[in-house]
Amino acid sequence: MQSAYVNDYQKALESKGSQPVENNEAVNGFIEVFNQAQHGEVADIIRQTYAEQLYFNDTFRTITDRNELIEYMEQTGQQVDRLDVRVQDVARSGNDIYVRWIMQMQFKVMGKQVDSKSIGISQLRFNEQGKIILHQDFWDGVDGFYQHLPIIGYSLKKIREKL
Repeated sequence: MQSAYVNDYQKALESKGSQPVENNEAVNGFIEVFNQAQHGEVADIIRQTYAEQLYFNDTFRTITDRNELIEYMEQTGQQVDRLDVRVQDVARSGNDIYVRWIMQMQFKVMGKQVDSKSIGISQLRFNEQGKIILHQDFWDGVDGFYQHLPIIGYSLKKIREKL
């Protein structure tokens, strides 16, 4: 049985309209969205950076509408005490830009402060206006987030020990 995620991603890859952009310009808006998630400007930054219709997947959720992305990022900003994304490297392949990053998050789980540091890569595609139409994250959500949750984290640790 094929996951809807894989089918949705493949469909997004096949969509037309991707245009080349300058690396620095593209990456700055992308990173600003995450680093401003806890601030009131995130909605404006997303409107400037992402197209109205898009494909966004951060391994937790798939979003295809900019307003839904704004709501999601605002909720994320409210749920974390700190969110900081630092670019380590940027690479281009055709019209795609790949951004390798390190993300640090602080959040509370059942009153306990969690410091999480994870690595990932985001694949980005842009339209004619230079706005993101495809954003696919490749990172380990278990290591970056789920391992810190009660019950789920313990279960995942036991599963990993058996592999």
